[in-house]
Amino acid sequence: MKRIIYLFHLLMLFICSVCFGQQTQNHPNKPNQDPTKKSSTNDDLIHIEIRAFHDSVVKSLNVKRFSQQTSDSISTQEIGKFPDKNVAEALQRITGISLSRVQGEGERVGVRGTTPEQNRTYLNGQYLASADWWISSLPSRGFNFTLLPADIVSSLEVYKTPKANQDEGSLGGAINIKTLDPFYSDPGTLSLTSQLQYNDLSQQYDPQLSAVYSWINPSQNFALLFSVNHQQRSLRRDGLESWGWHERDYKVNDEGQLTPTKTQTGDLQKIWSPGGGGSAVFQQDRALTSFTSSATYHIDEHWTLRTHLLHSQLSADNSNQNFLWQPGKALDAGSQLSDYQIIDQTLAYGSLTPATAQPFNTSMEAIWREAQIQTQSIHFDLSYVGPWWHAQYQAGYTHGDGGTSEDNTAQFATNTQYSFDTRQVKNIKTSYDTSPLNPNQWFISEARNDSQDGNDVGYFLQKDFSRDLSYQHLRTFRFGGKYKRHKRDFIRMRSQRGGLDGLAGHLNTTLADYPAQFVSGYLDGIGDQHTLKEYSFADIKTLADDFSTLSFVQSEEKTSRFSIEEETLAGYAMLELAGDTYQANLGVRVVSTWQKSSAYERIATLPSDQANYTWQTKSKNYTDILPSLNIQFDLTEQLISRFAVARVMSRAQFHHLMPSTNYNVTQAQGQGGNPDLDPYRATQFDFGFEWYFADSALASIALFSKDVESFIEFNRQLESHEGILMSIDRPINGAGGVIRGLELSYQQAIAYGFGIIANYTFVDGDRTSQLSGQSDWIPGTSRHSANLTAYYENSFISMRLAYNYRTKFATGIGETKMDDYGQLDGNVTLSISDDLDLIFEFLNINNELIYTYDRNEYAPTAIYQNGRRFYLGARYRFNTH
Repeated sequence: MKRIIYLFHLLMLFICSVCFGQQTQNHPNKPNQDPTKKSSTNDDLIHIEIRAFHDSVVKSLNVKRFSQQTSDSISTQEIGKFPDKNVAEALQRITGISLSRVQGEGERVGVRGTTPEQNRTYLNGQYLASADWWISSLPSRGFNFTLLPADIVSSLEVYKTPKANQDEGSLGGAINIKTLDPFYSDPGTLSLTSQLQYNDLSQQYDPQLSAVYSWINPSQNFALLFSVNHQQRSLRRDGLESWGWHERDYKVNDEGQLTPTKTQTGDLQKIWSPGGGGSAVFQQDRALTSFTSSATYHIDEHWTLRTHLLHSQLSADNSNQNFLWQPGKALDAGSQLSDYQIIDQTLAYGSLTPATAQPFNTSMEAIWREAQIQTQSIHFDLSYVGPWWHAQYQAGYTHGDGGTSEDNTAQFATNTQYSFDTRQVKNIKTSYDTSPLNPNQWFISEARNDSQDGNDVGYFLQKDFSRDLSYQHLRTFRFGGKYKRHKRDFIRMRSQRGGLDGLAGHLNTTLADYPAQFVSGYLDGIGDQHTLKEYSFADIKTLADDFSTLSFVQSEEKTSRFSIEEETLAGYAMLELAGDTYQANLGVRVVSTWQKSSAYERIATLPSDQANYTWQTKSKNYTDILPSLNIQFDLTEQLISRFAVARVMSRAQFHHLMPSTNYNVTQAQGQGGNPDLDPYRATQFDFGFEWYFADSALASIALFSKDVESFIEFNRQLESHEGILMSIDRPINGAGGVIRGLELSYQQAIAYGFGIIANYTFVDGDRTSQLSGQSDWIPGTSRHSANLTAYYENSFISMRLAYNYRTKFATGIGETKMDDYGQLDGNVTLSISDDLDLIFEFLNINNELIYTYDRNEYAPTAIYQNGRRFYLGARYRFNTH
């Protein structure tokens, strides 16, 4: 289906270029429109090619100034002056945006103290499908921004208050990515950018290439624009990890040793205990290739047809070697805690005896994966502009898919006395009686070959109509409707009989059979002399050769398989008003949602019997009425105030709705689903002042409050899957709460080319847990976040130094919280000529660490170091005419 659509798109481009290329009708190259006013085709931002940074700032401020709602924007010229390599990293510069990073790259964004999954991302106003390559990623509604390089963007807009004619689904705000418009680019111009990246942790050099070309026919009524982008990145992440934290009861024997008990009569009860952890070296070779094409055809003075095609593909092959400590596995295998320390009800130190019921009690794990994800979309937009009536007809399709096609795991185990120690913040200390540097004593105990694949497919049909009104203070009446069909499914395949009685026994090797040199500089600046910073490494190529001789048999992991289908039908009506000193819009959007959640359900059997499953489907439907009001008052020519009130909703995440269980065997943890979850629903209020005291200057303040009816909470409990006791989080409809906050923004070109851009966001969340009855964190909410950028620019040189910071926040996964994070980036651009720029960029200059923990800091889940990234390159523009 998608190939047919792509061929149709390309065929249309060819036909239009042939049929209309030689027409001589006198159509203007660029229609006479005011860039500060909304066009009749709902294109809020007219794309004008301005190369000067000062002018691009003016352009972005004008968009904000004349917007009919509270919003922020950043243009392509501003993005180009920052060292941002994807759309998420560019968005972090906007007030109220919080960035989440994975492997050192911006991946997802939240708006105004909400999680990324609670906000929608649109490409030219429409949904863009997404997928995830990471084997433990849970399918969600948040977009994976690693698929979108910043070079394809004309502007980024963040709508913080809704209008009735915009799609529902955002609790914090909606993000709209606008691509380059061929009619507002210099025709016949080719822009080429080439860079070389260096990562000081992986110590690798990688190329970055992009090209943008625009064309217009002699009659100037048909225009095309193409962009191609290719980025390679060799990365390494050094880390200390732990996972699977859960409450356990213990008995104390006569020798003072601890053994777990399930009878709830233990001497020590509800002790927060780790499932395992390790010292991990993650390495990855990424290759991102994206292609976009846009076509605009002015059929006559009334009708215009636009199309846009995007294809982006990320290859993300990776390896992970992790020297493990596994108290959860050891205790289940008969080990005892011979020594321990409990702090704040957390098992922060433990020394485990060798196992008695199993041959091994901990292991070293070597993993190598082949992973790939992609997204594509095609969008048709036909608009009509008449003397009184305007109409817009849109249709489109988007598809994201991919995952990990090969997930190979080799575990080398031993039975030994060992200890773990998490009592020091940002450090995990381990000690083994069997040395990690003695590979002969670590025997292969598990061989697996797994895979996962996800699909995200969406279709839409949309009609919008507007009528210009001649009544006093009544500007425009708008109404329309939209139908969307969305399907998300997920499947994981697991290999069988990988233990000693199967494939691992067939290999009968030790870690010494796969010698490899350990990485240099591992965990520099993390931990101390008792931190495991060197161990026997495995040669992945030799392991892969041995694995190729094994006869893996895969079967579907029924507990994690699911399929979710959603259909929505929305209609709206909106009235725009305007006077000498104000403008406003008042409207209502009504949307009905039909949801089907399907998964395998285990048929009740005895624990000793073979598990049987049946495919089940659960249906749910609901309707939301979403009124909204936005008012802007012009107090003076420079000072305006805004007020907005609205009802908003955000649907529950896919991995929360799945009626199944998704888990990781090694980590002995996972998440279940609940198809009966309600959407997040909230009533929000916004109030603000904006002072435009110079052509490129702004000082503003905004207050917001969101009264959320119900948050999703997680009930963590121990469940048995595949004979392994696992820590499983299951979502429920929880208690409501309030998110309130303050945004401050200031920017100004000061003098002599120097300027400053600064913003600060304060968010305070108030929620009482339904499970514990105590005050709880609101996921995604950092109490403080800020951006500070200093710049200097003249006709020859442009320099930026930008710092992004956010305080700790709950991730929304169990009780995990991420600690404060601040990153310093920079850019230097030299204009050698009108057409040639030299570019030097640097990211994470301060080499900031990512630190997360579960419930308290004695239960760390990750201490990661991703290193610094440096870019050196050039951008050249030339006219092909």
